[in-house]
Amino acid sequence: MTTQPHEPPAEQIAVDWSWTASEQEWIPPEIDIAKPSAARMYDYALGGKDNFAIDRQAVHEVGRVIPDLQACAQANRGFLIRAVNALAELGVEQFIDLGSGIPTSPNVHEVAQQMRPGAKVVYVDNDPIVMTYNRALRAPRPGVLALDHDLRQPHGILDDPRLKAHLDQDRPVGLLFIAVLHFVRREMAIKVVEQYRRLLPAGSYLAISAICSEGMEPASVELLEKVYDSSPTPLVVRSRSQVEQLFDGTELIEPGLVDVTQWRNDGNFLPIRILSGVGKIV
Repeated sequence: MTTQPHEPPAEQIAVDWSWTASEQEWIPPEIDIAKPSAARMYDYALGGKDNFAIDRQAVHEVGRVIPDLQACAQANRGFLIRAVNALAELGVEQFIDLGSGIPTSPNVHEVAQQMRPGAKVVYVDNDPIVMTYNRALRAPRPGVLALDHDLRQPHGILDDPRLKAHLDQDRPVGLLFIAVLHFVRREMAIKVVEQYRRLLPAGSYLAISAICSEGMEPASVELLEKVYDSSPTPLVVRSRSQVEQLFDGTELIEPGLVDVTQWRNDGNFLPIRILSGVGKIV
């Protein structure tokens, strides 16, 4: 199997990894293609090929009301790239990408290692298809580790012997929650982030992006939640104050908590509001 990497602008990222001519030939038996997957939907919205008809149908359902869904996915990806760059500039050389999703170039390790050649990255996900790709495309890379874990279990991840052997436990970590906490229940997400915050080394950072109801039409919020209700990962749309809670115990770096289109960027606002920020743990 081969990959065909692309090098588009950071704000218009796409990937075209054609694993085989027939979808049915490469579907691992544990993958349920009868229900849409958030990871595969996101892959399709980014222009990827690693998705199925059920995922494309779900994205098109959202697109009936939110035609710029692909632009929203790309804007969120752009925030990830800029956040990793910002953290690398601050001296961070270790990253944990929670809910990493299907590989899309440039990946976290590609961005971080461009500025910090010795940077190390841990990709964490528990979606079977994501892990299939992680093992094939990410894990063989220098400085990269892929782990099959549920991000809602911080101790299980941070106490994993493989992670401990891969990362320096005394150096800061950039912990990435990119477009993933809106798949975790409101109160649980606050507790989960708090646990990570207490367990990470001093000087670590959190980077978070999450869908926010502020500035969105109620009908759009209702549709988003309805579409994802049929998936294994129902969607939670938060108010601004609920997104702010996720950053408790941190000091936000400039420009604070803003839409992904505006975080160290001059993009146009999109129909789906995704708030984003990077905070240093205090």
